Amino acid sequence: MKKRNNMELSFGQRLDPENGLVESWFTHGALDWIKSQDLSEKTILMFGAGLGDRWLASRCKKLIVVERNEEWYSKCAMTAMRNTTYVFRPCNDSSGRADYYLEISEGWEPNIIINDDAYRTELCQVAVDYFKEKGGGILISDNWNQSFVWVSPKALEIMEPFESKIFEQSDHTDNDGVLKWKTAIHFIK
Repeated sequence: MKKRNNMELSFGQRLDPENGLVESWFTHGALDWIKSQDLSEKTILMFGAGLGDRWLASRCKKLIVVERNEEWYSKCAMTAMRNTTYVFRPCNDSSGRADYYLEISEGWEPNIIINDDAYRTELCQVAVDYFKEKGGGILISDNWNQSFVWVSPKALEIMEPFESKIFEQSDHTDNDGVLKWKTAIHFIK
């Protein structure tokens, strides 16, 4: 495993050679796609904090991170960049609080929503409804249709009408051999 400042990176995590920041923990193909985009005028709303928040914030105009785990919230909020806002919404993944956790607060106005925590299937519908009203946007869903993490026929059905780029991490081994780690980028219009 790679180490940086006494920090071990998990399988698949990378350091950005341009700035030394830990990249978001998405498949490498998805990271390469993100790096090829000009996000400097984009607002990103991300559900689920992580080590890659600073990297993502360095690429966009504004980053809003909603987190439900107090430890992750505290750890990431302590090192937040100036253009980053952290929102703590404590709840469990299956406690029936999707409306609370996934609320897009007034004034946020994201161009991109990242789906990488609780209520993933519900967030697919929230993003579709939001972006259809706003004239379009991008939903990035990590662990898309991935064994042991998130397999949802309903999510597949919700996103089926939209153009998507699906980036599979072929060398990922913690799976059933069929549904490997994927990051999906959905273009909602």
